[in-house]
Amino acid sequence: MSIVPPRIGVALCTYNGARYLQAQLDSVLAQSMPVDEVVIGDDGSSDATLSIVASFATRARSMGIGVTVVQHQRNLGYVLNFSDAMQRCRADIIFLCDQDDVWHPDRVEAAVRRFHADPALLLLHSDARLVDGHGDALGGTLLEVLRVHPAEIDLERSGQALDAILLRNFVTGATCALRRSLLAQGLPIAARWSHDEWLAVIASLQGGLDLLPRPTIDYRQHGSNQIGASRRSFLQRLRGLDLLDAVARRRTAERLQALQAVLDQRDVNIAPPRVQGLAAIAWRMAWSRVQLYRRPDVGWAWIGHDAPRLLARLANVCLAGGGWQGVAAACTGAWAGWRLRGLT
Repeated sequence: MSIVPPRIGVALCTYNGARYLQAQLDSVLAQSMPVDEVVIGDDGSSDATLSIVASFATRARSMGIGVTVVQHQRNLGYVLNFSDAMQRCRADIIFLCDQDDVWHPDRVEAAVRRFHADPALLLLHSDARLVDGHGDALGGTLLEVLRVHPAEIDLERSGQALDAILLRNFVTGATCALRRSLLAQGLPIAARWSHDEWLAVIASLQGGLDLLPRPTIDYRQHGSNQIGASRRSFLQRLRGLDLLDAVARRRTAERLQALQAVLDQRDVNIAPPRVQGLAAIAWRMAWSRVQLYRRPDVGWAWIGHDAPRLLARLANVCLAGGGWQGVAAACTGAWAGWRLRGLT
């Protein structure tokens, strides 16, 4: 009996993207494995975006590709726009698509091969080549700029993806492809979370998150990015850790509470039974990260770069409601991680 190939869909969101959109649309149509449908959600563009989309729709339909264009009457924001576009896709595997990037010709084919090889895979993300507004290479990749250590990648790919993303998210939506079945479990997106990181959390809880460790897109860096990648100084990183701003701390508290709620709903134990609630998150953060620090391939320079983030995240947990129990849990988790002398 022949195997029916999966239907491939694209969820693309636009907002005043006329400057770069054509190159992205061309790259979608130039894939070595063609897509079956494209759902475009426009968030109230006032430039030539819709004209470009209309021309694309005519061209794509002539190639046998279904195109759905949704013009939102009010600006939803990128998280709700992507959520709506994903839900409208009928395909088995959905590729997320930003309006200003360019896909490499084998992006779809490479991802579909991975999904075919691993039926348990729910969400696959990749690295990305960084380019400037003109499409010229900036001389690095997304994971390099984010200083993602190979040990973090090993952690994600070993089935401990939740540990890899508890401290920080390096799953970038523009590089993601997912099974449609993930949407039933991951939507709606929890408050204060972006769609890519929340779906990555849900996939990781089932061992269904993985990384293709090479670039599959050109990730354009320009002044209008919703979320971009850049090398930041220590002070810039410190300001981004949400400790110095009351509004940011409340936002982080909501995120942590949403994470705790989904762990409770799914009866996922991430700490010893005596450690409960947000304190359990603090225990797990400290336990898993100290284990990583103990690996022989993790040097002191990277630990010095990462440890302030660990301390800040633990402080966030304690300020969000973990309290002194969170402090105690972090200390005991760190000690337990240290005693294990690194991951194998």
